[in-house]
Amino acid sequence: MATMDKLEQIQQTLSKIDPRVPDALRAALHIGDRSSPVPAPLAIFAASVLPPPAAADPDDDEAVVPGELDDVSLAQQQHGEEEEAEPSEPALGIRYGSCYLPLHDDDAHFVHAESGAFGVADGVGGYARLGVDAGAFARGLMANALAAAAETGGEPVRPHALLQAAHERTAASRASGASTAVILSLAGRTLEWAYIGDSSFAVLRGGRVVCRSKPQQHFFNAPLRLSADPQFCDDVVTAARTGRMGAREGDVVVVGTDGLFDNVTGEQLERVVRMGARLRFSAKNMADVIAGIAFEASKRTLVGKPDDITVVVAFVVQPDL
Repeated sequence: MATMDKLEQIQQTLSKIDPRVPDALRAALHIGDRSSPVPAPLAIFAASVLPPPAAADPDDDEAVVPGELDDVSLAQQQHGEEEEAEPSEPALGIRYGSCYLPLHDDDAHFVHAESGAFGVADGVGGYARLGVDAGAFARGLMANALAAAAETGGEPVRPHALLQAAHERTAASRASGASTAVILSLAGRTLEWAYIGDSSFAVLRGGRVVCRSKPQQHFFNAPLRLSADPQFCDDVVTAARTGRMGAREGDVVVVGTDGLFDNVTGEQLERVVRMGARLRFSAKNMADVIAGIAFEASKRTLVGKPDDITVVVAFVVQPDL
């Protein structure tokens, strides 16, 4: 159960987000608790600012079709066999924004802009029944990932190596609980990732999901996770899925815990990102709106799944000169 202070924190955050969610978007997604119906003209307006996603480019060999994510083996990573940008192509940068709605307070996230690394983690709530802090391992993972990224002095990082270092340090601290995690980084013009469990990400290009991670589960509602205690959890970092793809200016990367992806479909995410781009949302504004929509969806009687909701949005941009 969420404590009163967490519920109050959620409500305070939502009170700030709510005015920034366009009613046209609510109409398009059929969400919102309104005392009166959304005016019919808004449906027309929603259609005007929600153009269909850009068609897939048949010559775009950098895009990865959702559901067909092609992971790169650890052996390839260790031997440096990766796609390199052309020398004439400048490195890309990222602008970040994040939002956290802590129902149980088991989530954590980090962003290290200098190295281009960012990620989220989700503590396994079942550990609370054992009388321990279910979010401790998630917080440790993200704090240690941030520290390890900072130690590089701003040099690009490899997500799997960062996840490995974060896990070793967190396990050594004997932090309680267990956690799923996903870490991504942008180096040059290559987006790379490593994840374990059901903390997930999606890459959108032209308002269309072109890459989406596949949750790892032992069975339903039992994701792979990392822990300090092999007696309760024997999953290891080598089980993490890894991969990379070429990034382009204008790509939007949305990273989140299952509180986001259990409640917002890929189509809905596309609509939010397209409208946000049309209305020139900042990354922070888009993260807030996505989290707010996920929260509203989580309250639906039949299909909603109340949970902590963490959203990190990264805009791929040309670096400031």
